[in-house]
Amino acid sequence: MARTFDLESVLRLIDELAESDADLDVVLDRTADAVGRAVGVRTVQGEVWAAAPDGRPVGGAEQVAPGRVVTRELPGTGQVWLDAHSLPLTEAETALLLRRLGIAAKVALLGRVPASHHVADAIALRSVVDAGVDASERARTWLRFGLSEASAVTVFALAGPPGAAGAFVDGLRGRTPVVLDAPVGAVQLVVAKELDPGDVPGVPVGARAAFAGPCAAADAPPAWQLARTALRFARPSTRARGPYSVEEATLVDAAGIGGYALLAETLSAEQIAPVPDVRQLGRLVDDHGDDMLVCLEAVAATDSVRKAARLLHRHHNSVAYRVERAQRYLGFSFTEPYGRTRLFLALVLRRLHESGDLYRAGGTDGSSTEPPAQ
Repeated sequence: MARTFDLESVLRLIDELAESDADLDVVLDRTADAVGRAVGVRTVQGEVWAAAPDGRPVGGAEQVAPGRVVTRELPGTGQVWLDAHSLPLTEAETALLLRRLGIAAKVALLGRVPASHHVADAIALRSVVDAGVDASERARTWLRFGLSEASAVTVFALAGPPGAAGAFVDGLRGRTPVVLDAPVGAVQLVVAKELDPGDVPGVPVGARAAFAGPCAAADAPPAWQLARTALRFARPSTRARGPYSVEEATLVDAAGIGGYALLAETLSAEQIAPVPDVRQLGRLVDDHGDDMLVCLEAVAATDSVRKAARLLHRHHNSVAYRVERAQRYLGFSFTEPYGRTRLFLALVLRRLHESGDLYRAGGTDGSSTEPPAQ
């Protein structure tokens, strides 16, 4: 058999099985027959599937003689293995075979996981960001997801219209070896392994996002709290592809919030609503549109109208006209001592008022592990 083994044919067979949405049992049975060796999968939940040539019974990798089994991790899913004894393949070819088999197995598993598993996984993911859960239990749960406490993760908080969370997560796939997500009330928790936040492709239109990290998975609870707090300062995305400027506040880095976090953690939307500057700012936007808000954000972020105009790629007079109108509404000059600071505070409070429905002030840890209402 060694002389007639055709790796390309085996790979082609595996690809065809994946493309046809074949059941996992079929994928393993057909692959075992083609390779002439036992193959199998063990999921992070401890479930085992295995197959051997000609239907010979095999329970799992542990039943194969030591030194004969090669394995490949399937991040977030489990492990695929192959009895490579006397296979006429190089190490690189064996790795390629396992990789393709792993992809087919993962596709098959995704197609067969019942809804109850999704709920269980969501509860498990919420537990790893809950500081109230025992540290050893969180460590075991990370292993279930194919991660360790030392794994580098970035923790995202996202809120938006229906479908936004799914689109955001789909955008991360292919840029990170593991991406996990679960709803936590009105906010979506997303955890990505070994992801540079600068590689996030975009935030769906109408959605807001914030992140903390990268950090060790063991530090996920405080990272989640920081990301949720930072989400209060985010503004709805106006375009689905990044990168985004700091002034757009579409994808907010929790590391840049500083002492302003105290406002998000203590002030409710009801407490902010009566503030005169916030009320007048609301009237201004209602009367003249969200473009006025975009202009004022740029003015607050720079130290002159001219710089704000350059930032917005607009004529100086256009920005100056909007500034004059805004000053009349708000009742103070942005160039007077502390005027720009007062404007910035009004803008910040408006963001917090608009995001007040995400969670109650003082409840930013997201520690609840109850499943969402079905």
